[in-house]
Amino acid sequence: METGRDSGSEELRPRGLQQGERSVPPVRPLGRLSSNTPTPTPTPTPQTTKQDFGGSAPPSSPKVYKPAPKMSQRESALAARPTSAPRAVRSEPEQQSVTKQPSPPPPSGLGGLYFLLATTALMCGIWFIGPRLVQEYHYAATVGKLRGEYDNAVVQLEKQPLHNVSRAYQLVAQKIRPSVVSINAVKRRFEEAGLGSGVIMSEDGYIMTNAHVLENATRFFVELHDRRRFEAHLIGTDSISDLAVLKIDAPALIPAMWGESDDVDVGSIVWAIGSPYGFQQTVTSGILSGKDRPGDPQHNKQSLLQTDAAVNPGNSGGPLVDAQGRVIGINTSIFGETFQGISFAVPSATARFVFTELIENNKVTRGYLGVLPSEVDHDDAVRLQLPDLDGAKLASVVSGSPAYQAGIRPYDIIRTWDGIHIREFRDLFRLAETTPPNTRVEITLLRAGKEHRTMVTVGTLPDPGMMVPAYSNQRFEDN
Repeated sequence: METGRDSGSEELRPRGLQQGERSVPPVRPLGRLSSNTPTPTPTPTPQTTKQDFGGSAPPSSPKVYKPAPKMSQRESALAARPTSAPRAVRSEPEQQSVTKQPSPPPPSGLGGLYFLLATTALMCGIWFIGPRLVQEYHYAATVGKLRGEYDNAVVQLEKQPLHNVSRAYQLVAQKIRPSVVSINAVKRRFEEAGLGSGVIMSEDGYIMTNAHVLENATRFFVELHDRRRFEAHLIGTDSISDLAVLKIDAPALIPAMWGESDDVDVGSIVWAIGSPYGFQQTVTSGILSGKDRPGDPQHNKQSLLQTDAAVNPGNSGGPLVDAQGRVIGINTSIFGETFQGISFAVPSATARFVFTELIENNKVTRGYLGVLPSEVDHDDAVRLQLPDLDGAKLASVVSGSPAYQAGIRPYDIIRTWDGIHIREFRDLFRLAETTPPNTRVEITLLRAGKEHRTMVTVGTLPDPGMMVPAYSNQRFEDN
């Protein structure tokens, strides 16, 4: 059916297509539909008829509606076929949403070149600038940490936490320095034989020092802490202990006090005062590193104190003091040619005995037992079932000596001397020599694993020049 056409109007065609138009395909179902599901009717798509209006748009554009195309017989049969169960059908936009989006194509051409250049520049920046940034970060962090520690230290030290410790060191030095003297030993008129130190131990001018400082000298000059200078005379020397006593006649002397070396524990703080290399009144400190150390080969029977307080040539004869400023030793030697952190001092238990003997008798009279003690080793402890390695094993006993007369025999292990426990074999030397002659002493010993007690009368030690060396075939020993 045709309708008339006037100017400015459109032709409406109920069937067929206008020239230049394209058909819209019907929407087909994506799955089977049940027989009860009505066939969806496609929505007509509005089409616009293109007309030539001579360069001007019409005031209104009528729309052409086209009926849906008919279904073929095959499509109708498929739509009418029954299905076992309905299945949900996604619309085309939903399918597109769940479909994996393809990766964007790699850049190509000029854009790819820009991308490559940018990547290269970034890597070069990381390579060259990155370490510097890391270094600057660590430096800033370190500086911040140091600054924080510094500020905290300033605040804490303003509270003077070490004031009492520092003050204690000062008090020890102030107590002992007035008693320490410098000694010049002169062999001839203008030749110095020795330079050392000493300590005043009595108000009437008796000074304790080392015997090797005074060796071969004929005159002795003592300089006090206040720079007063006096000539001293020799009271006596003792080669066994390497100790000597001088005396000066001077007013207003300040003597030091004796301490107990046996009561000082390893690890205790100690001070050494003397004139190393001529530097008078030098104070050094350390700890008591050990006890019962052997002396040099000329004094191998000594039982010395070991310390790490700095001691150098010129310190010999000066005092080693405890935390109360009391003399617990006389500095006597070092390990090696120069100070290496190991120095030795004669214990005050020995020094005090020698000091008294030299003042009273001008010589040292020692007790005598007549045995050669040695160390108790592990095999001895296992064989005799000892509870520890303390004591002194007797390698030999001199026939007719006080020990032999008391029934003491070789290989006995002496454990106590007059109630005093013997920890190390050199203790027996010291205990025997510091006991006055003719004193009766009770000794506890072990023999064949059994404990025995015996009484011994201490004898008098013969003169060292008359003694047979310990390595001789004759079994004779000073203690």
